[in-house]
Amino acid sequence: MKLIALLEELEQHIENSRRIPLTGKLIVDGDQLLDYIDQIREVLPNEIEEARRIFQDQERMMKEAKRDADQLIEDTRIHMSRMVDNHEVNRQAQDLAERVVSEARQIAKEIREGANEYADDILKNMEEMFGQVAAATEKSVNTVRRGREELNRNRRGET
Repeated sequence: MKLIALLEELEQHIENSRRIPLTGKLIVDGDQLLDYIDQIREVLPNEIEEARRIFQDQERMMKEAKRDADQLIEDTRIHMSRMVDNHEVNRQAQDLAERVVSEARQIAKEIREGANEYADDILKNMEEMFGQVAAATEKSVNTVRRGREELNRNRRGET
């Protein structure tokens, strides 16, 4: 920054100038002051242009940073939305799995109850059938017994 260097030189020149006693005024070389002013005028447009470029670069970087930040915010929002959606999908899948397991347990219970009823019916029928077989067997045994008794009476009667 040549402008600052020139201003510092000008300031140094003024500070090193001779003073008029009792007045606080300075004796300065007018040509030297005008020379500094000319140099400042020459440097000033370049310094202003450089400051403008720096400002534009800074503005461009700020826009890029804002765009990057906005993109990061959008990416984060999308990511969070996906995470929420995934969470919702997981929750729905969990709910569905719980319903399926509950229904399967209910069906298994109904099948067990049906199987128990069927087995009970079969056993009841077998009990009735065995009861009938037992009754028929008892009847047959009684018939055989009577037949033997009659046979034994007849034999005793022959003797």
